[in-house]
Amino acid sequence: SNNQFGAVLSSLYSFWSACAVAIGGQQAAQHDLYSVILFDHSITNDLVHDFISSPNQLLNAVLRDDANGGMNFTAAIQRSQSVMEQHWSMER
Repeated sequence: SNNQFGAVLSSLYSFWSACAVAIGGQQAAQHDLYSVILFDHSITNDLVHDFISSPNQLLNAVLRDDANGGMNFTAAIQRSQSVMEQHWSMER
């Protein structure tokens, strides 16, 4: 639950930090866009199509939510599909 959620957030932050270092601290290229959809009994789009935020800003956006129980996998997959279709680009 919260320990698992914390482990996921730690991994995300490490990934975002490594990406920031790899591009030399410059703004991410247009192909490095992040969307984070959290779910339990409800679905939350914490980040959608974000390429401006720093790793700290990305983490702070996700930290606003916590794990409250429940797992609506079907709704989460449907929301993920919707976000991907809405922001799809053949340039990436």
